[in-house]
Amino acid sequence: MKKVSLDELAPGMKLARDVILDDGRFLLLKGFTIKNRYLDKIRMYNIPYVYVEDEIGKVEYFSEEKVYTETFQTIKSVMDTVRGGGDVNLPVIKETVDTIVKKILNDDNVFMKLTGIRDIDNYTYLHSVDVCIYSVIAGKSLNMSIDEINELALGAILHDIGKCKVPLTILNKPARLTADEYNIIKDHTRYGYDIAIKTPGVTEEVARIALLHHEHWDGSGYPMGLSGEEIDYMARIVAVADVYDALTANRVYRKRYMPHEAAEYIMANSASHFDYEILKKFLDNIAIYPADIIVLLNTGEIARVVESKGKESLRPKVMVITRKDGPPVLEPYEIDLMKNPTVFIVDILS
Repeated sequence: MKKVSLDELAPGMKLARDVILDDGRFLLLKGFTIKNRYLDKIRMYNIPYVYVEDEIGKVEYFSEEKVYTETFQTIKSVMDTVRGGGDVNLPVIKETVDTIVKKILNDDNVFMKLTGIRDIDNYTYLHSVDVCIYSVIAGKSLNMSIDEINELALGAILHDIGKCKVPLTILNKPARLTADEYNIIKDHTRYGYDIAIKTPGVTEEVARIALLHHEHWDGSGYPMGLSGEEIDYMARIVAVADVYDALTANRVYRKRYMPHEAAEYIMANSASHFDYEILKKFLDNIAIYPADIIVLLNTGEIARVVESKGKESLRPKVMVITRKDGPPVLEPYEIDLMKNPTVFIVDILS
């Protein structure tokens, strides 16, 4: 353990002691790995120094935030270019997707704390990144080959490329769409297929993900009304990721679903909308409430999620850091939400 000033503190360092504010509240807990977004928060509280674990060998620090941001910037640039009449820069997208795939194959949860970041102006781009991440996790759990996962990831990140051909007045409308506007939006699947298939290096299978990701298991989807195994396998995977991620985002016309509510929603629609086996693998392998996020409980307590995955993360173990009446907890205590059915998460704070 060593003491470091804020000037010395860097992403990748792991806290050896809790960071406690002057009023006794916990800011960060022992064992937390410092990330870029937390450096400003620590500086804001004028904390002079913290204790971190000694380095064991010098290794290059991998920043999931950096990769996520670069992926967002890449898909935004590509989609903006296509909207302006340009072509898809496939080599850049493939390089970006390759990084995501490699990291997730090594660690399913590597990007999970970053999914769900939303702002209205960038919704489509961030959604594309999240759907790619979720799809790769699902593909890995379904024992797909690396080549298949790479194809899946490429199709997932391009699944909404057809929205580049939808008028922004409709795409960004701050209200519910009319029936006519919704029909225009639905055309993005055909536009997406046309854009993808005309891009040298994009396979038919990848292009069909853009075309078929809104098809439903019972045949009630669009654009072709396919059902069951008529729907391409990879499109069925992306369909689950697409709906789950969309539900967990705030929209102008509705408040976001909490992650466990989104999981319950897609389970309730499993017979009509989704391939149940894919859906089950999806929910069994994503971290619905990722480790280290800060949540508000219905009891009024504020807690940090302890690492969990799959069904366990629907009702994860949490470490309470602030009591319901406001004072900080000097010694954080654990609640297993699975064993305490009257306690549940009502909001994600950070």
